[in-house]
Amino acid sequence: MPRDDAKGLVSQYIEEVWNNADLAALEDLTGPAYTYHLGGQPPRDKAAMKEFLQAVHVAFPDWRVQIQDIVAESNTVAVRWSGRVTHEGMFHGIPPTAKRISVCGINLYRIEDGKISQEWEQMDSLAMLQQMGMLARPKPQVDEPPEKTAGGDT
Repeated sequence: MPRDDAKGLVSQYIEEVWNNADLAALEDLTGPAYTYHLGGQPPRDKAAMKEFLQAVHVAFPDWRVQIQDIVAESNTVAVRWSGRVTHEGMFHGIPPTAKRISVCGINLYRIEDGKISQEWEQMDSLAMLQQMGMLARPKPQVDEPPEKTAGGDT
């Protein structure tokens, strides 16, 4: 598949599937053995991905991300994305906080026979949980001036 076509396919997938939770588009744009991999979680097949997408859009009804960079090489497309979403529903057992949070990540897509066959995602889950108030943010470290010795220089 030419690079521009591969980028177009993935851009369409992100808009229709991720941003609009269009489950028919998930069927249309992915191959029969499609698998989604998120961090260290077990892989999701198409049926599990549909459930996951619905859960994301219940927790974050305004889920919308923008492509920041997209690169294609051979049968692989890489995307760096970011967005701002509002936590309005249960998310992995976390009750709604109504907080507006920033999300970002990098996804890799494998294209086979003109469809997406594999998707790997790495997102900044730590920052997401910190913004939701589930984890404390580390305090910035301030460099302290060196200690002075009594009586001047040594």
